[in-house]
Amino acid sequence: MEEKIGKITETKAFEQLGILVLDGSGSMEVAGETGQPKAEEVNNVTRGLISRLKVSRRKENFYLSIVSYDHNVTVRLKPTPVTQIDDTADYNPLNGHGGETAIGDALETASKIAEEFLEKKTAFPRSVVIVLLTDGQNNAGKKHPVEVANKIKSSGKKITLCAAGYGRGEDVDALILQQIVSGSGEYIRAYDPEALRKFFEASVSKIRA
Repeated sequence: MEEKIGKITETKAFEQLGILVLDGSGSMEVAGETGQPKAEEVNNVTRGLISRLKVSRRKENFYLSIVSYDHNVTVRLKPTPVTQIDDTADYNPLNGHGGETAIGDALETASKIAEEFLEKKTAFPRSVVIVLLTDGQNNAGKKHPVEVANKIKSSGKKITLCAAGYGRGEDVDALILQQIVSGSGEYIRAYDPEALRKFFEASVSKIRA
């Protein structure tokens, strides 16, 4: 299927959903590299990601969903074509949060969103990339993150798991995050917003269909 955008002929060949799973625990109030709270840095990174996806030559192929969490999980944005998403909206993960860190429960919610997206019949092959961000470690919730991740990876479904440990604090559980991801190169320890933005963009826009 071809869609003409100005002088560019864009061919839609697949539908890929990126699910950002953003830590909104209380520690995200701590200042990051820019002097802003880490949560506000993540807000700006998310806006920047949306802006860049919206001008991509492959933009018609991509969807985005956003989940934020502390000890509770909130779906901030249901799967939506990137061309229809507001890149000036507030995606600060602390809004409505600020408590403990339930990484496993957040992954479980993201996996359900992923499965629903993949189950819908379309004319194009579908895939999902879940990108988890945290500045700490799992200390709340009912689900263990590695158990949830292993269930996703063993499902045989087209779901890739990526993870970013954010900030310079010592609380990031790198071992758990490395066990969560789908393979080498899918985990990063990001200390500043630019490194995080590049990882988000590379993870979400890499063609996996």
